[in-house]
Amino acid sequence: MIKKIYWTLVLAVLFVVSVGITSIAAPRFTEYYVPVDTESELLPAHIKESKVRVNNVTRGFFFAAGELTISNKDGKIGVSAKTYMKKPVDEVYMTIYLDRQVGDKWVEVEHYDFEFFAKDYPNGLIDPGMDFTISGQPTGYYYRLRGQYAAFLDGVMEGFGPATDGILIE
Repeated sequence: MIKKIYWTLVLAVLFVVSVGITSIAAPRFTEYYVPVDTESELLPAHIKESKVRVNNVTRGFFFAAGELTISNKDGKIGVSAKTYMKKPVDEVYMTIYLDRQVGDKWVEVEHYDFEFFAKDYPNGLIDPGMDFTISGQPTGYYYRLRGQYAAFLDGVMEGFGPATDGILIE
């Protein structure tokens, strides 16, 4: 129970920090409107993939990098999310947000949560990741991904928040 409360508080802090950095939420039921920022570009229609890698060169002891890729898979949205640790960690949590551009704003349309635990990785939890395809989203729109990655080692947390550019899914 305490672990669940701790995890909930950590995710809440990560969410508040990420909202303050990358988005501004407006009250409207379950949709979050985010102004288009200069860090997230709309790529030309012929570009079928956007990949971002965030490296930890200035701070942190065990979280080395985080990657996030969005790709157009014939009208479906391909997602690849990966984390890299400098040494094995105890837990890794990933939340991937799917945003659709509507007018000049990004709208969060879905999110996906993943958990990785050291007990499930006998050789050490060092590079967990997830690849999946999203179907059922309307085509003819630009989509981007935002990620919130958190890793824990001996009660210490480090994290990253990569975001891809927007690509046209048609």
